[in-house]
Amino acid sequence: MTNSPLLLVIDDEPTILKTVKEILEDEQYRVETLHDGTKALDVIGKLIPDLVLLDIFMPNCNGLKLLRKIKQEYPHQKVIIISGFGNIPIAVEAIQHGAIDFIEKPLNLEEILSKIAILKKSTKTNSTTTQETTINLETNGIIGKSYLFLELIQQINQVAPLQLPLLMYGQHGTGKTLLSHYIHQTSTRKNTQLLTLHCSALNRQQEIKSINTLFSHAHGTFFIKHVEHLSLDGQKTLLSHLHSYNKANIKIIASSCISLFLLQQANKFHAPLFYELNITPIEIPPLNKRKYDIPLLVDYFVKTYNKKYNKHILLNTKSIRTLRNHYWQGNITQLKTFIEQVVHTTKTENHIVIPEDLLEYLQKTTPQLIEEQIFHTFKTLKQAKDEFEKHFLLYYLKKNRYDTKQVLNQLDLTPVQLRDKLLKFKIENKL
Repeated sequence: MTNSPLLLVIDDEPTILKTVKEILEDEQYRVETLHDGTKALDVIGKLIPDLVLLDIFMPNCNGLKLLRKIKQEYPHQKVIIISGFGNIPIAVEAIQHGAIDFIEKPLNLEEILSKIAILKKSTKTNSTTTQETTINLETNGIIGKSYLFLELIQQINQVAPLQLPLLMYGQHGTGKTLLSHYIHQTSTRKNTQLLTLHCSALNRQQEIKSINTLFSHAHGTFFIKHVEHLSLDGQKTLLSHLHSYNKANIKIIASSCISLFLLQQANKFHAPLFYELNITPIEIPPLNKRKYDIPLLVDYFVKTYNKKYNKHILLNTKSIRTLRNHYWQGNITQLKTFIEQVVHTTKTENHIVIPEDLLEYLQKTTPQLIEEQIFHTFKTLKQAKDEFEKHFLLYYLKKNRYDTKQVLNQLDLTPVQLRDKLLKFKIENKL
């Protein structure tokens, strides 16, 4: 039953909960019950059920209000409303607020089974393939059940077998490297090497030599990481190899944190290389767009680092909710590093982490992360200095509404110096 759909039944009547649970489990569903609707959001965040059966009238909880909250926090959560009053307007309102169906009391078990049967059918379809995919994903630390995540994996599974370059877009920390490992291990080249070229770590002298060395291998998967950092000469060298490599034996995967289309429009990326790589582009969603997956990732990372540091640290449901609602600028990488820090630095081996503990850690790690995200974009000290100088100059120009006389006085520059800097950074004087 481990791969069967998980249902959460929320109702204040113990008899109904017991009966529904027994019937559904006989039909090979996994079932959890909850008699208190006020705890529903925390439980849903922890369980990530395939379907919620929600009683609309409970003493301490308004079912319609709870439905709206569920759909607000978990937009893709499937909910079927249960009501004992046969009220059609309420049914209509529930559908308008995101419920997928409506069931009346007294419950007709055949009706319930027929309305949730689609869950079992979708689980049975290609069950072997789905199970293998899940194992391969989790082996590579790729965790998720959200709609965006499943859509992403479906896209990757469709284009990965093609004898064409694959281009992955995504912010830092979204899992592009992990996905490259997954693609390699599920391909016909899994017994060959996965070779990675870290473009952001190369200077111009190293680029061409490294690209030539990479393509000296006749088989395998070549992961060209942060291709946007290659110089124009490096890009042209890469393109020449792409035109001549053996497509049957080599899979090219490239990744970029920014739009190559915009770069090539600004003449900062070789247009022929862009069109060569951009045949099957895939965009990796940031973690903040798939918050539904955060509890699953937290559970995975906590178990991983408990094993590593020989501890038994737990996070309560309020702590998990705190992490789910946090804005993760560094995406999965930041969450992973954060959980490791929490587990590693917690002094006692057995400890339940509360939200107050997390807030203290978050305050310490966020400034450091912002610095890392900024610094990671620069390859040289000169590039960092030029970028800072350009934005510093733009700030004062905008502040003074492009009145160059005021800017000259404030920055202690001569007219010639200001003119040269405007030309250097291609800043248009709007006066």
